[in-house]
Amino acid sequence: MKVAGVFLLLSLAICFYQGNAEMGADAAIFRGTEPFCDNYNLRRGCTREFEPICGTDDQLYSNECLLCLHNLQRTSHVRIKNRGMCRTLRMYPANN
Repeated sequence: MKVAGVFLLLSLAICFYQGNAEMGADAAIFRGTEPFCDNYNLRRGCTREFEPICGTDDQLYSNECLLCLHNLQRTSHVRIKNRGMCRTLRMYPANN
């Protein structure tokens, strides 16, 4: 009986540990990664190269420089959710 109880407790501990590890990975995706805004001279503007960046606000930015410019102009802190297209596409209007 004691062996079965120990086995049950170990099984539960492993299940909870795996669940927390998976949740940690999801949380890292939600936080995103910091854009390298120091690589760009934002006062001169950004190039028109299309290297799509999906921001943590689920907006699609044409490139990393434009995401940095958005952060500067809006005093917000959008990070990079992923490089490439967003899964839920909402284009950020260019004139705002």
